[in-house]
Amino acid sequence: MNYLDAILLLGISRMDGERTTSGLFHLFNGKKSSQTVQDGRLFHLSHLFGILKGYRFNDFQEKINELHHDGLIELKDGTYPRLSESGRIELQEQMERRPLPPSLDGWRYGDFSTVFWRRLTLFVQTLSYTLHEDHHFHPIQNNPDTLQWVKHFFPRDKQSRIMASSLLFNELMILLQKMEDIDAENVVLRLTRSGRIGQTALQVAERLQLDPMECHIRFQSALHFMVEKILDGQKSYPVLYIFLKDMKQSYALTGSTRKTYQLINKGLQLEEVAAIRKLKPSTIEDHLVELAIHVPEMDIDRYIPESDQIRILEVSKILGTKRLKEIKKAFGEDYDYFQIRLTLAKHEVSHHMEKEG
Repeated sequence: MNYLDAILLLGISRMDGERTTSGLFHLFNGKKSSQTVQDGRLFHLSHLFGILKGYRFNDFQEKINELHHDGLIELKDGTYPRLSESGRIELQEQMERRPLPPSLDGWRYGDFSTVFWRRLTLFVQTLSYTLHEDHHFHPIQNNPDTLQWVKHFFPRDKQSRIMASSLLFNELMILLQKMEDIDAENVVLRLTRSGRIGQTALQVAERLQLDPMECHIRFQSALHFMVEKILDGQKSYPVLYIFLKDMKQSYALTGSTRKTYQLINKGLQLEEVAAIRKLKPSTIEDHLVELAIHVPEMDIDRYIPESDQIRILEVSKILGTKRLKEIKKAFGEDYDYFQIRLTLAKHEVSHHMEKEG
């Protein structure tokens, strides 16, 4: 069994037959829909959000079929995976032998780390080559926004470049020394400088003698660690903070949801927000569910009274499921799907925060 198999088993274990293979794929692939965001929090999988970005669904389904063929998972109705007993044993052994790195947080830092790494690698490359008087090199990044950002912030004269190089080196050393050696090396081996091209993901995995997927996840975790430390301690990392300061936001919300949040904060009703934004009420409902997940002070009592929230939570517990269809069936017309989703989202997150507390 490889590390990718273990990651899939972990996701299937958490969802435990409550969601389809497509639902799991969208979460791992980083689809920013309200349902995927909610699933990440409900099943405590937000840290793996987007960890398989770019992975094709056909390849994903093929891996699911292999796990099924090997007897590690069962497929309810052909699309709802859950672990078999042998799958649970295998997952436990894998996680004890190769646990997930603790700093991994794909939902909170995935987008930040992608932009941060693009900027950092191009900046380091450009700084190194220009300090060695070599102005003829191929940029390691070709993303237009990244090229523009580095062009804007790059030091104009040699003395400023020397100072920037020294400060950046010192800040990176402080961060890297806070990691395990293997994770620090995972980062450094990928950097390009004058006289050395950064290694590819596969080359790094071979050099560190790691499973390629484990190497990838440890690298992502290292980036998430760096981003978190820089954002939390900007005074300690003033140069590195420049790479992130235009991205810092209070909550990890999708852009459209942020606009809805601004209107909700003005006291507008759901229907009024939908009309102003020219969106379907169901889309605004999706935004409210996302807000319930990510904004601790979000009050949902205006959409469903607290006594009704308690009823929904009790029935969900009795039925042993978070599947909306089954909970809705138990209540008939008493509550709509939006009220059930909102209740589950808010209280599952509150419960999780209490456990972490």
